[in-house]
Amino acid sequence: MDMNEYLVEKMVGERISEMHAAALRRQLQTTVAVRQPMRVTLGLALIRLGTWALGSAHRRLAPRTS
Repeated sequence: MDMNEYLVEKMVGERISEMHAAALRRQLQTTVAVRQPMRVTLGLALIRLGTWALGSAHRRLAPRTS
């Protein structure tokens, strides 16, 4: 049985385009910025507010952030 060169060329071209699409999807996934959940953002804001509310006299009571 003979291999149809046209058919093989089309199959290879289709496979290459699928691989390009997969590589593009993978690249887009890595470049998308991951946002923090709302609960994390709110929690950090409350911690900052509490530290600010302590005032300068009691600042040593606040946990150190480094």
